Amino acid sequence: MKTTQALYLPLAASLALAHYTFPDLIFNGQTSSDYQYVRLTTNHYSSSPVTDVTSSDMTCYADPSHPSTSTATVAAGSVVGFTVSPDVYHPGPLLFYMAKVPSGQTAASFDGSGSVWFKIYQNDATITSSSISWPSGMTTVSVTIPSCIPAGDYLIRVEHIALHSASTVGGAQLYIACGQLTVTGGGSTAGGPTVAIPGAYSPNDPGLLINIYYPIPSSYTPPGPAVFKCGASQPTTTLKTTTKSTTTPAAPPTTTKATTVMTTTKTTTTPVMTTPRTTTAASTGGQPQYAQCGGIGWTGSTTCASPFKCTSENAYYSQCL
Repeated sequence: MKTTQALYLPLAASLALAHYTFPDLIFNGQTSSDYQYVRLTTNHYSSSPVTDVTSSDMTCYADPSHPSTSTATVAAGSVVGFTVSPDVYHPGPLLFYMAKVPSGQTAASFDGSGSVWFKIYQNDATITSSSISWPSGMTTVSVTIPSCIPAGDYLIRVEHIALHSASTVGGAQLYIACGQLTVTGGGSTAGGPTVAIPGAYSPNDPGLLINIYYPIPSSYTPPGPAVFKCGASQPTTTLKTTTKSTTTPAAPPTTTKATTVMTTTKTTTTPVMTTPRTTTAASTGGQPQYAQCGGIGWTGSTTCASPFKCTSENAYYSQCL
């Protein structure tokens, strides 16, 4: 039994490091304490993801004990973000949603039910003939609150979809959290199109059921509605997205360098500011920490720079950890 435990504990620690949460809200240039303005999530200890997109956990992944959460006051057009603990580790898209709190309720009392959610941001994949990748290693993620939405109470929802194991139904991992906001200023344009969460995603959506390693997808569209933009004509219904793929050689996801990345757009779009973690490599050669080192179709180096070891994530992807 002692031998079994000795083998299990390092594995459990490795798996936990691959998961993440969004515990703190960043607004008005300040970072809150853990779960002060962010609803306590069920995974606040385990960091485990949601894998059933029909589950009620999809709304905010809120802890059923419903501890008290404060509401932050922010101006329309300002930047709001979340910290990531420890960081966004897996490949996949980052999305932000908002929901206008119905009349008679507050951000603290509203459970997020109904067709109330509208998407305000999703990031694009970088696709080449040999790989598909997204920014990773972020320790903070941020978005601009649309400047045209009406003042009032809102929920803001961050979602990262990890696609490293998404080749089977239920393999996509969703990391979710909701913050509570009172938005001031703004205009008179209601966000849309609106969807219910759960309800917006299907387990078979091409943005959730996808093999990102082989064949390399030729395009990728995240699940859910179109992104809301101030001044744009909003569709009245939510259209399903489709993803095409072509057969190309397998290749690993790319690893971001240790730089601060900021996506800047016009006023009507929503920028995301991310801070990647540093990827280190020893002078002894081999693949650096977090780089791919194996998997079906991999033709690169299978050794890791000391002291890292090549660890299997799945049949298609092994990584230096």
